[in-house]
Amino acid sequence: MSTGGRHPTRRDMIRVSVAAGAALITPHLAGAAAQPREVLIRGGRIVNAEGAVVSDVRIVGERIAEVGRNLRPTAGAQVIEAAGKLVLPGGIDPHTHLHPAFADDLTSGSQAALAGGITTVGTFATPARGESPLDALSRVEATIAREAIADVILHASVWPPTPELIAVLPQLVERGQPSIKFYMVRTDWGSHLEMVIKTLEAAREAGVVTMIHCEDGALLAAAVRRLTAAGKTSLEHYPESRPVVAEVTATAQAAALCEDTRAAMHIVHMSSARALDACRAARAAGAPLTIETRPLFIHLDEAKLRGPDHRLFVGQPPLRPRADVDAMMQGLIDGRIDILATDHAPWTREQKMDPQLNIARVRPGASDLQFMLPMFFSEGVGKRRCSLERFVAATATNAAKIFGLYPQKGIIRAGADADIAVWDPRLTRPVRAEDDHGKSDYSPYEGWSVTGWPVTVLRRGEIVLADGQLRGSAGTGRLARRTPAPRP
Repeated sequence: MSTGGRHPTRRDMIRVSVAAGAALITPHLAGAAAQPREVLIRGGRIVNAEGAVVSDVRIVGERIAEVGRNLRPTAGAQVIEAAGKLVLPGGIDPHTHLHPAFADDLTSGSQAALAGGITTVGTFATPARGESPLDALSRVEATIAREAIADVILHASVWPPTPELIAVLPQLVERGQPSIKFYMVRTDWGSHLEMVIKTLEAAREAGVVTMIHCEDGALLAAAVRRLTAAGKTSLEHYPESRPVVAEVTATAQAAALCEDTRAAMHIVHMSSARALDACRAARAAGAPLTIETRPLFIHLDEAKLRGPDHRLFVGQPPLRPRADVDAMMQGLIDGRIDILATDHAPWTREQKMDPQLNIARVRPGASDLQFMLPMFFSEGVGKRRCSLERFVAATATNAAKIFGLYPQKGIIRAGADADIAVWDPRLTRPVRAEDDHGKSDYSPYEGWSVTGWPVTVLRRGEIVLADGQLRGSAGTGRLARRTPAPRP
């Protein structure tokens, strides 16, 4: 707390409630000159992926200085009383779309993320026509410096694979952003397969992770062709236009490519039990293959695509039957699926309900950043007995390990970035689009009752959410440097 250079008064010492049932924050009497700010989180249950303990966390500047019991605040420290609360690593969502094609920018997306306990987001640096991947990286990095509040990582989204792309991979590592993305939905995927393999081999040597969207483009094109010939082009037929076999076929090929090349590969937004099964053999053989699913696929089933608002729930892949929904949730709980990530793709209701949209022209995705972690906590931990350690692994630690942020992020321990969310596990409130700090004006989970919310959030030691209010300023977020993927 700033006191404008004067000595703190008794009023400065008064504890302030941080939200209904939240932690308490108080400045400790200051007596020293300006030093790196100190925050002491006292008496909470600290949960890491490997275990939990009731303890204190001392933060000095941007880093965690120590974790231990009965820590005493130094002069000028700010104290967060967290007794009865959970103290978790800040969430890491490596898969969002915070760029001009969608409703959110890096400021509004950061606000939504931080309000939901996420302190680091990943988005894409996609080259414009005539722009190199490195120039795209520089362009988006400049945007981060102006707009971001959360910390950010970047993935180079590039196509087609070329010798020039292979030459750039070591430079992505040097820039601290060692990841690229491929889309198997492209109808020309097969014609570039030889170069895809060469790129994966080069990525393995450089330490670059390849994210991959697994739907077979040729099968999708065939489905759309058949539906169009039958006059079934409205979005009521959307699930038929993206059949599960397209996801299964592409996932099986991706797993085979990973097993063959031993290049680190990350499958995004998995939606079906059959696709998950298609990864089993490659993972059992030790292939460096990791998997994410998204909130839509653990909460909502295909029935949402049959109502009057079905357009609001269109995504890629589409919502699946309830058996797949249960399989995705169970995969997260038992570890067969590594992480939960939003694939945050925010639109307005008007954009999604556009009557000109059809099976060949869609606006896929939904706003998810603010509600992803509370929804998973409520439904997974609260109702499905997901352990707190597994919750942390699936929402922070595993993403940090996969994308080269660990142990800088994704864990509460001395030396790590002070990215921390204090949660009230008993706080219950509904999901309401009007509460979303993002720019989308609807939520696919409108009205759901959710128990368990972050009430205080720190990003690199700065309190960016407290008393229900966001405090961070645009431009305080940073591009987080990452380490390369290990060679097999």
